[in-house]
Amino acid sequence: MKWLTKSALLFAVKTCIAAFLALYIALKLNLDKPAWAMVSVYVISQLYSASTLSKALFRFLGTVLGGIFIFIIYPLTVQHPLLFSLSVSLWVAVCLFLSLHDRTPKSYVFMLAGYSAAIMGFADVTTPLSITYTVISRVEEITVAIICSSLIHMLVFPVRMRNLLESTVNNWYNSAKSLCNELLTAESKDSTPERDQILVQMANYPLNVETLITHLVYEGDSARKLIRLVGAQYQHLSYLIPTLTAIEKRLSLLAEQGISFPDFVAESFSHFLQWLNSPEESGNAQRIQDDIGASQERIKTLYASGNISAEESLLLIGLMERLLNFIRLSESYLGAKERVNLMGQQRKRNKDKLIRRHADRGMILLSCFTAFFATMVGCLFWIGTGWKDGSTAPMMGAVVCSFFASLDSPIGSMKVFLKGVLVAIAVSIIYVGIFIPGTVTFESLIIVLAPGLIALGLVIANPSTNFIGLIIATQIPGFIGMTHNLKPDLLSIINAAISTVVGIVIAVVITAVLRNKRPAWTARRVLRRGVKELLQFTSEIKMNASSLLSRQQYVASMIDKINIILPRNKVDPIPGVALGGNLITEIWLGVNCYDFYARHHQLLKDNTLDSDALMAEITGYFKKRLRNIYIAPPQSLLDELDKLLLRTETLCRSDMQLFAPLFYLFNIRMALYPALRWPAEENTLPLTQ
Repeated sequence: MKWLTKSALLFAVKTCIAAFLALYIALKLNLDKPAWAMVSVYVISQLYSASTLSKALFRFLGTVLGGIFIFIIYPLTVQHPLLFSLSVSLWVAVCLFLSLHDRTPKSYVFMLAGYSAAIMGFADVTTPLSITYTVISRVEEITVAIICSSLIHMLVFPVRMRNLLESTVNNWYNSAKSLCNELLTAESKDSTPERDQILVQMANYPLNVETLITHLVYEGDSARKLIRLVGAQYQHLSYLIPTLTAIEKRLSLLAEQGISFPDFVAESFSHFLQWLNSPEESGNAQRIQDDIGASQERIKTLYASGNISAEESLLLIGLMERLLNFIRLSESYLGAKERVNLMGQQRKRNKDKLIRRHADRGMILLSCFTAFFATMVGCLFWIGTGWKDGSTAPMMGAVVCSFFASLDSPIGSMKVFLKGVLVAIAVSIIYVGIFIPGTVTFESLIIVLAPGLIALGLVIANPSTNFIGLIIATQIPGFIGMTHNLKPDLLSIINAAISTVVGIVIAVVITAVLRNKRPAWTARRVLRRGVKELLQFTSEIKMNASSLLSRQQYVASMIDKINIILPRNKVDPIPGVALGGNLITEIWLGVNCYDFYARHHQLLKDNTLDSDALMAEITGYFKKRLRNIYIAPPQSLLDELDKLLLRTETLCRSDMQLFAPLFYLFNIRMALYPALRWPAEENTLPLTQ
């Protein structure tokens, strides 16, 4: 990426102007630590105007919440250092617990409320009478930064986020089209790294879109229609991963078994590909659906007349059904613009309730305990040494553990954070020792600092260096400590630097011991949670307690988990896990169990097809998988499946109403035993009446 792009240079200059404006106002208002206003500008400022405003609001709310806690707890515990340290450490953990349950930028409010209380409370614990002034001053400094940063980024050449959101959603859909085209036209039907990479990208889109929507709200009324539109599109695009993987699986099985497409099926595929790759054909989706539907009926006719085997007909119809699913999702995505004006707020809220976000309580509690322990150890170090500047150690412990709590393995990012702090320390010492002593006016200070801050702004604007640039930019003003006389104290900078490094090292060591986990560890926990939900759903089906709404909720919840697992499996695969280890097979298992048993319960009963034993075997297997995710489906489950499948297929020859339950039953068997062909009747025990 180029460094000196127009957008990067514009961001760097605007942020630098906002930082100096905030520092100037803080100095004029005689605030306690004007450097905090400068730091906050760089924390708040984003490339886009809407995200700058949203983060500014979140930072203000978090700071006020943290300040209120200090106001309440300080008078009660300040005379007891250990009790005060324990209270603040617990507050950091509680706020982090609330923050980690929200995977959108709004989580910043609670995370900041936690560590800002540590920053405000520990700084002046030795001067209890000044705590009110300290808290109010911090809120004022951050408010000044919020106002300056928001005004500059919103009014001076504002950068809108609308195009970014639209392009992100379009890229999501185009990725799905590209993968679908690749699956149908490539000679090899086996999975490839390129296909896997597209799936991983698609798994990351939902969180990216949710993040952009959270920020775009702050662009005003003009963005609301786009948010409603993307909200409607998002619901349909989320189903693309299981649909595409189902297409890939059936194509692979057809290729393995050497099943060739009948001419009319090949013609339907040709029409589908023409529709997929030609934008001008988008209006012909209904014609393509009718064409595929007619081909499915012809396949059923061939099956009923005995001209095609049951396995071949079910595989072909299943593949064409998934193509129909893709067309329906595409049409829902493309037709969202026409529907969005009719979508009321009540309907939107009801859709939101459908999605149950995954939250790993065990992982969250472990992260919170790590933050609590790191903050408390920092406090003990501070109290034990009696070092006044040692208060920075527990502050940094709280900050670092909170920042990286959502990562599987935070150690790498923490080390980068430490490197950034060390660079900031070195730069600060150079400025204080060489450049700043010669500044006697605010204007001369601008001349000295502006080039460095603009350079850091360019570093922040580059996605590949954003993290390290942000660390350096936010640490330098704090170390320099812009005072009212513009004469920083070199000794205090060194003390603060040592304490900061000690706090980060404490956080790194404790995190390495308690919290550092591999992506595969997280993926396995999500996988077990998904298997547990599948077990609960199939148990509801068995008891006739399921509904179409519970089916929809199950699918939405499982897709959310799939999006968590896929990127982790890419970087840290889990070998040998039963059924693929990514919950895609499990989502179809639940859906097909519902469609087979719940939707056709009366039809199965009328034909004396007792499926209770099969459902018992399925739930029994899932119970075993909760204890061992590597265990393969047992032979007893296969025997029950084969008996019921052959019995249903025999009856279906004379009553085509049974073709639908036969189709779903075959899908269940294919999901559990994808390598097995159609069961041989002579190897299967007769189904008892």
